[in-house]
Amino acid sequence: MNRKIDDSIKSLKNLERNFSKPINRVGCIIDTNLDIDYYQILELAEKIGLKEKDIKIISFSETNFNDPFSKMRISKDSINFYGNIISSDANEFISYDYDLLINYFGNNKILTLISSKVNAKFRVGFDNSNKDINDIIFSNIFNNFTKFSNELIKYLKKIS
Repeated sequence: MNRKIDDSIKSLKNLERNFSKPINRVGCIIDTNLDIDYYQILELAEKIGLKEKDIKIISFSETNFNDPFSKMRISKDSINFYGNIISSDANEFISYDYDLLINYFGNNKILTLISSKVNAKFRVGFDNSNKDINDIIFSNIFNNFTKFSNELIKYLKKIS
């Protein structure tokens, strides 16, 4: 799987990514082991000026029981032994183009691989994930969605 991630990130680095307004579609890759709630994501979408239909969320969970997002879900079984994505939810998520991709996870190889396959104009995430998949990297606010949301809105206003 590491080789697949490295190859995918290499391809990602060769793409030219530029932030541009308007933001019409947002993708979120969420690790449900972190402290985050579906309604917090909807609030962030609203602050950006989007509706629920404009945001796609895929969540990673070890079990079905602690996954509040459950519409599109991935687990460790979503990637086969060879590092190929075998999840229909993951492949569907990857099939969309996004203006903004929110990588709300830490050091997770499965989520890193999926993120690296997504076509997004701009990406945000944390310093404790693979830095090569994000354009803006937040530090000191890992697993605090309120602070993350506030910082993201500030950055989006500054760079628009």
